[in-house]
Amino acid sequence: MKQAAPVSTAVVFLLALNLRPAVTSLGAALEDVSAEPGMTAAIGAVLVALPLWASGIGGWGTPWLRKRAGIHHAVTCSLIILGISLVLRVQGGSELLLAGTLLACLAIAVVGTVLPVLVQPASSGTRATYTLALGAGSTMGALVTPTLVAAFSWQFALACWALLAAVTVHVWQSAPRSSMVFAHSALSPRKLFHSRAAWHLTVYFGLVSTLTFLVMGWLPVILRDAGLPASTAGFCLALSMAMGLPMMWLVPFCVHKWRRQWILVVLLVAVNAVGVVGLLVAPAFLPWVWSIGLGIGMGGLAMALTLISVRTAGNADVTTALSGMVQGLGYFIAGVGALACGLVHSITDGWTAPLVMALVVLCGQIWCGVRVTRQVVIAPKPQPQPQPSTMVAVDLPPEPAIPLPRLPIVPAQHTERVGQEG
Repeated sequence: MKQAAPVSTAVVFLLALNLRPAVTSLGAALEDVSAEPGMTAAIGAVLVALPLWASGIGGWGTPWLRKRAGIHHAVTCSLIILGISLVLRVQGGSELLLAGTLLACLAIAVVGTVLPVLVQPASSGTRATYTLALGAGSTMGALVTPTLVAAFSWQFALACWALLAAVTVHVWQSAPRSSMVFAHSALSPRKLFHSRAAWHLTVYFGLVSTLTFLVMGWLPVILRDAGLPASTAGFCLALSMAMGLPMMWLVPFCVHKWRRQWILVVLLVAVNAVGVVGLLVAPAFLPWVWSIGLGIGMGGLAMALTLISVRTAGNADVTTALSGMVQGLGYFIAGVGALACGLVHSITDGWTAPLVMALVVLCGQIWCGVRVTRQVVIAPKPQPQPQPSTMVAVDLPPEPAIPLPRLPIVPAQHTERVGQEG
């Protein structure tokens, strides 16, 4: 398989920066969007869950798209679709809002699924930049949107992020094409279905994404329902996203350095639980403290994304397949959870039941997270050895032995083999 040269840090940063503003900006403006004629609580719940389902579909289809169109063309088309759909969804009516959000998140899913493959041959600094840019994009969408809504309109606040996609398309097209050449993936995500490690990582990612997108979509609404002004609610969402920034750098570092990674899982869940319980008991009392706890807990998302590369030991085919499975099915799981919480809120007209459901999700994170941290490498099955030749063997003088290079030892208890297609 042809090895790719590392993609520049600037390209990785811009690509990852596009993955969250379309979602967090919608969450920050959801109260204003919901006030439009024709908008209902059910549509609001669907808007929060729709990005997750779209990401699931896009993540599952990305290996197929990469195989047929190539990684460069797939990312280029996705960025163009992202920019167009961000403008399309604010042109009026709930139908266009839903359709534009769906298209935007499908495009985001394609870019998000191939990014782990792009950063795999890069330096550790570039990989840290990838997760750091995710947090930066989340913070930008949450922090800037309320100000733009107050100064202009929610339509302008949501559409302006198309400019970021346009800039990224230009930079992506200008980058050396040689740094983005990858062999076509020969492995489908379906081949990972028998891998327990892949399923544990998928469910863990889904549960972490459930709570992450609940915060992105519903935190401002929860705080505004508790009597806080829109500016304070928007600030708390931005604070939560900002607290995720150092975690996006710190968590991957800990994953690579700590042998007992399950401790990191428990710590992240515990801090997250503080934020959820705070919103459940006294949302208007010290809301910034609850927001900080929720933001720190989002480090679980960085952990899951980092483990996609760690668990495949540098194999680009398996990384693409695992990324497609984890993000594809994981986002579907998160979409079901986010929609369920939104519908329960619309039925009960309160946040007690949805927040209790969030605590149940945290319990599931511990169960799956501890299993995810077991040192397992997912690798392709070895190719069949050629059949012995029927030709007559001729004795030749022995050649001098050549010492083999000493290979690094992968700290894994065992390796799970997955089959190749073809």
